[in-house]
Amino acid sequence: MITVQELKSRLIEIKLTGVIDASDVEAMKRELTPALEAKGKMGLILNVAELDDLTGDALIADAKFEMSMLSQWHKIGRVAVVTDKQAFEAILNWFDPILPMIDFRCFAPGDAAAAQEWAGETAKADKTDSPGLRVIEDGSDALLVFELDGKMTEDSVHEVFAAFDRAVEQHGEINLMLRMKDYEGFDFGLLGDRDTMMSKFGAVGKVGRYAIVGAPGWMRTIVKTMGPLMPIDMRSFDASEETEARTWAANG
Repeated sequence: MITVQELKSRLIEIKLTGVIDASDVEAMKRELTPALEAKGKMGLILNVAELDDLTGDALIADAKFEMSMLSQWHKIGRVAVVTDKQAFEAILNWFDPILPMIDFRCFAPGDAAAAQEWAGETAKADKTDSPGLRVIEDGSDALLVFELDGKMTEDSVHEVFAAFDRAVEQHGEINLMLRMKDYEGFDFGLLGDRDTMMSKFGAVGKVGRYAIVGAPGWMRTIVKTMGPLMPIDMRSFDASEETEARTWAANG
């Protein structure tokens, strides 16, 4: 059996008990889909402390559901897994790099209250009325500063590229600083926007230094790994190091 319960606004608990089959997954799909499609960040508690087993049909049905809702998973900030089985922690370590925008953590059954508090911290106010990506400083001094606080949309990305193009036209080469507050994913239409993708590739040769401030751990790992392979001098800084980041980027 699977029960889906909203413990408080944008905090959902999914509890699995006994043996789960495809019909249980279909019931979960009906109850969980509206929450995933609603606006705003959310937290999940996956309670599998009383789970005995899943049938093969259940695994297939769950995989289909997760793929069908792929465009919504960025709304989930944290997933707390309540379990006494060590295997689940190993599975989460495998999933962590695949879904780096979601924080996973295991809790013992006796720590259910702590799981609820931790997962509930990601439920934030809806930000759809303001752009997730916006220009802070237009690059007139050869340093373009922009901020990411929410979901990247096509309009906000094009706004940043427009400011980038104006600054490059004025200076030839510029430096960048990205201030990250919260990342809620991106519009999947950006992947099929040829002009945007080509702009990204064309922009690489026009940037000297790129400072990223306040990036989450998974993004800092990407910067550290991919940085040496890029023709841009990239460096990540903690949120408390914004002054140092600005000084470094501006003197590229």
